Amino acid sequence: MLSLVKIVRVRILATQGRSLALRRVWVGLLALAAMCAALADSPQQLLDGYAEQARAADTAFAGFSAQRGEAFYRALHTQADGDSYSCASCHHEDPRREQFAHQDKIPCRACHFPAQAYTERHKIRRQLLPLAPVANPARFGDAQRAEIWFKRNCEFVLGRECTLQEKGDLLAWLLSLPPL
Repeated sequence: MLSLVKIVRVRILATQGRSLALRRVWVGLLALAAMCAALADSPQQLLDGYAEQARAADTAFAGFSAQRGEAFYRALHTQADGDSYSCASCHHEDPRREQFAHQDKIPCRACHFPAQAYTERHKIRRQLLPLAPVANPARFGDAQRAEIWFKRNCEFVLGRECTLQEKGDLLAWLLSLPPL
């Protein structure tokens, strides 16, 4: 996120002497980037943000559940092609461990998008770092990045976007895991 802020700052400086409207657009983007960076500095802050959004959307919101989060992580969802996947299909049964594509059993289409042609290049080992923040402190520290990956992975596994409840339950469970 900091690199995005730096890029926007450079673009603002580059627009000096140009139209005021263009400069205002870049200043607005800088403000938006700074707000996104401030949204989540830690996985707990991201979880708190999900809880706040859930309470705003539903006054009966009773909180997140680590038990539901674990069940969601392990639940198999059948795809249109008949295959069944769960979060654990790609992120390991134990989310505190890393996974390697082309070494561990991971669905090919988790890494290879449908529009992407299979080539010799697809034989490269791809490392998927641990999903649990206790094993990978960089996970869920950037709200924008977390949302991008939730969207992609939920579309892959569920065929739809995850709900706030599902995201919050999953994150609550991941935050409850002890170190290995």
